[in-house]
Amino acid sequence: MPGMSAQPHQPGSVRVCVGVVIGAIVSLTALVVALAMMRLDRTPSVEAGQANLLALWPYWAASACVWAALTGMWMLLRRAPQAQPRGRFARVAVFVLGVAVAVRVGVLLTHEPTLSDDVYRYVLDGRNLAHGINPYLTAPMQRLGFESDTIVERPLGVLMQQGRALVDGEAWPGEGALLPLINNPELHTIYLPTSQWVFAVCGAIIGDQESTPIQSARLIRAAMTLFDVAAIGLMLVVLRRCDRSAWWAALYAWHPLPITEIAGSGHQDSIGVVLLVLALVLFAAKPQAAWRWTIGLAMAALVKPVTIPLAALFLKGRNLRAWLGSAVLGLVVCVALAAPLWFTHSGEPLSNLTKTASRFSQKWAHFGSVYEPTLWVLGKVDPIEDEGIDWQKKERHELIARAICLALVGAVIAAVFFSRLDVWAGCRVVLLAMVLFSSTAHPWYLLWALVLMPRAPSPAVWIASLTLPWGYVQLGDVIDWTVPTWVMFAAYVPVYLALVIDLWMGQRRSPESDRLKQ
Repeated sequence: MPGMSAQPHQPGSVRVCVGVVIGAIVSLTALVVALAMMRLDRTPSVEAGQANLLALWPYWAASACVWAALTGMWMLLRRAPQAQPRGRFARVAVFVLGVAVAVRVGVLLTHEPTLSDDVYRYVLDGRNLAHGINPYLTAPMQRLGFESDTIVERPLGVLMQQGRALVDGEAWPGEGALLPLINNPELHTIYLPTSQWVFAVCGAIIGDQESTPIQSARLIRAAMTLFDVAAIGLMLVVLRRCDRSAWWAALYAWHPLPITEIAGSGHQDSIGVVLLVLALVLFAAKPQAAWRWTIGLAMAALVKPVTIPLAALFLKGRNLRAWLGSAVLGLVVCVALAAPLWFTHSGEPLSNLTKTASRFSQKWAHFGSVYEPTLWVLGKVDPIEDEGIDWQKKERHELIARAICLALVGAVIAAVFFSRLDVWAGCRVVLLAMVLFSSTAHPWYLLWALVLMPRAPSPAVWIASLTLPWGYVQLGDVIDWTVPTWVMFAAYVPVYLALVIDLWMGQRRSPESDRLKQ
């Protein structure tokens, strides 16, 4: 394969390159098959958990095989000449992109969302907005006549089967079939305006057609996949400008994480990821034109606010006028996107969003590499009795753990700002820190850092991209929804060891220019 070996004319080297690519493609095929066969059951029973674990093992095994093949590709690329003739680059780029699209289409056609059910909320929000209903005003539970703060032990699907009717009938065809699939139905939507407008476009495409939840979800997943493919295309542009091999793009394009979490589950992060990459491309081309990359960062911030602190890395070394100009423009963009959704009905939509965000930030926790151990330590220092749990003490422990995690993220941002890292590597470090120090570390959160791998490789991000999906072991315990302690150690110890390698490599590497070659 061109551009992947330090000695491309030696037959042995060529065979190794071909073997790595073939191994990756075969493993990707196995991944598609594993996802197509996957069926998970969230019924709270021991039998359901055991069946879920059996269904997850083929996915984990196929993902590990793809990851191993791509690791081999990375090792070859590190030894290979970076520059590729334009014609050869184009051929490799088309091949990498073609395989990426084919695998994603395969997952779209054969897989039904099962690892995550978030996509059904996207469908609900999009179809509501397309029919003139503000998604921030009505929680799914309210459609059955309950107040949004009512605690109902039975799922909405059971209530509807028992005769609980929708208030005023269906707002659009298929609403009754979709509502039972929505998670946290007592809460208003958590998703921000940039995503909501994309959902609305998908909802408008569906219109008043009879569309099953699976069909509607497939449209959303296809839209998110288009954003993902666009991000790959942008990374190929970046690699061409850097005179680097197009094979580097395969580290993301063929990676099982975006294939599973975007084509498979349809996560909205792909919208923000492509906007972040676009902002970086625009910055690299012309850093002084702050208005161009500010618009991209601001739009990405209204997918997830993770890009807000990244603006400081873009503005490092600029004068106060540049900082103020970028802040004002970013605020204008955010207000323009959010105003039609948030600032109506006397601010009730924004109030509902704030309540939901507060609930998520204070109550939800999953697989946090620092948060969970910190809670354990606090429990040892200030024990909570098993009988008659002191909920006030428990909440205090959670608040302290979250404060520590937030402080660590702030420290990383400050350290990166004063470091010699270029903007690509700096963003990668901050985005990884936000995952590691979050109280909730779902696998798709890592996509924001993983997409930067072709331009700013990192052993820590790479190891995390393999181990974070092990958090799905929680589906093996659908009664208590816990993750075994040994899984936490197995997932995160290698990541933190890789961070040491990252720091060592950072000390040896000379700082790169933020301006990419044209």
